Amino acid sequence: MKLVLLVAFLGIITAILNPTTTLQGATTGLNTWLYGLVPTLLPFMIVSNFILSKEISQALFTCLPKGLQSHYRKVCIAFNIIAGFTFGLPIGAKITSTLLKNQCIDRQEGQILLNHCNAIGPSFVGGFFLTKCLHKSQWLPFTFALLYLPQLFGVLLCLRRHKSNIKEPITHQKIKISRLKNCFQILDISIVNGFETIAILGGYLILFGILCAYIARIPIIPYSVKAYLIAVMEITSGTRELSYLPISAAYKFTLILPLITFGGLCTLLQTKSITKGCPLSMRSYLLHKGIYSFLTAIIISIGLFILC
Repeated sequence: MKLVLLVAFLGIITAILNPTTTLQGATTGLNTWLYGLVPTLLPFMIVSNFILSKEISQALFTCLPKGLQSHYRKVCIAFNIIAGFTFGLPIGAKITSTLLKNQCIDRQEGQILLNHCNAIGPSFVGGFFLTKCLHKSQWLPFTFALLYLPQLFGVLLCLRRHKSNIKEPITHQKIKISRLKNCFQILDISIVNGFETIAILGGYLILFGILCAYIARIPIIPYSVKAYLIAVMEITSGTRELSYLPISAAYKFTLILPLITFGGLCTLLQTKSITKGCPLSMRSYLLHKGIYSFLTAIIISIGLFILC
């Protein structure tokens, strides 16, 4: 605790003494949040908060035929998997946390979904990484397969192994929707929760934007090392910096994609904040991110060696 306070105090002093660098980093983080996360994540956060609220979820559950109600858990898991790979992190972690709190899945299922289905979204990979940074949009199918298929196979395998360990099905809680708590009030709560979540993500992006700005100003470290460190801290700024390296697109791809698979420390802290209050292990999540990042690096290196 004392070390954390000391680091925070030194950080505040450094920020005060270097206002230009601090402002530059904060602006970069704010722009990434405002023009990247808010338009792409906030609408889905609001919709998912509304659908996954206990009242609406129960209403949807009761509308299902009797034969499908017994498969409600599978529907929730499938929704979590699809959303986690489609909309990008930390949406997967947010949905997992909500489903776990609503007792739609058990703790082990939540841990499996968190470990495998909280990935960088296709819009970032295809639009920013491949098109804007590498100018290699034709690599899109191969990149998606390399990035998402191992995690998809991993989550399906783990869920299949877990199925035999389920002793009793989790029954959906019966909740009566009060007349006062109508759909519009639930929507209002969903909007407030969405803005609260997106504000937390923005705070981390601003802090890491400042940190990356100071890393970029260290004079004794080579540019390539600084770019790599920035990518480990915050993946958007790091991807941009690594794309400026004077190497071929293939080598940039080999260097950047494993880092995208990992996601960066900023997204790790965002995920931890999103899942606060849930019995989910961040050590297990970090371990799986490291394994998938290492696996991606091995596959790309082998492919590059064969082609070259």
